[in-house]
Amino acid sequence: MVVVIVSIMMGVAIPYLMRSSDRGGVTEAVVAMSTLHARAKLASIQRGRVTRLKMSTSRATMWIVANTATGSGLDTIGPVEDLGSRFGVTFRTSRDSLVFTPRGIGTETSGTTIIVSKGTAADTITVSAAGRLIH
Repeated sequence: MVVVIVSIMMGVAIPYLMRSSDRGGVTEAVVAMSTLHARAKLASIQRGRVTRLKMSTSRATMWIVANTATGSGLDTIGPVEDLGSRFGVTFRTSRDSLVFTPRGIGTETSGTTIIVSKGTAADTITVSAAGRLIH
């Protein structure tokens, strides 16, 4: 009898715990993406140069690059964030990078949508054409 009761409880608890883990991974990845977005905007203002938040959906990574002072190359700012390994998520986006002017303003002609998912959990981040993050 005890085995049956424990089995029923585990049958209910395990799916709940897995969904909870998926939601937690997505939430943490969204926070990390929001932080990278803010760092990219700040870097463009601090350096007074065009800065890009690069996104690779195939590797689930994001990183920040800025034009060099001479304008003939790119500097990588900070580490590459491997969101797939770190949080177990995948994401898809409507473009592969967000570009910010030296004033921290986005240069896109339309908004960008980033959809983060893990298992059954998903969340959406929208970035306006002017570079404002909406979540």
